[in-house]
Amino acid sequence: MKLTLKEEERLTIFSIAEIARRRWMRGLKLNYVEANAIICDEMLERARAGSNTLAELIELGAQILTEEDVMEGTGALIPMIQLEVLFPDGTKLLSIHNPIRLKKSEDALSKDELLSMVNYK
Repeated sequence: MKLTLKEEERLTIFSIAEIARRRWMRGLKLNYVEANAIICDEMLERARAGSNTLAELIELGAQILTEEDVMEGTGALIPMIQLEVLFPDGTKLLSIHNPIRLKKSEDALSKDELLSMVNYK
């Protein structure tokens, strides 16, 4: 099977996000790469499902992880995430500024609300 560069990139994001989700569920704080992968994977899945608009994804992208979920200083290392996401009507550029801006976990989406956490319930 031949994969396009975009498909290879998607598989890399998914693989890193899978490892990160397992660590997150065990209570480990996430590093820069893991945090990025979890946010990107959730955004890619929601866009593909077509259940959210671009504006909703921008808002939701900043409600996935909090300072409590990541290693110290990780939030400052990610001032913005830009990602090409595939909606049912085509590809769009998603930009999330300060994606790790919330301080407390209770202010974020619950893990049950995340599409990418379905297998972890």
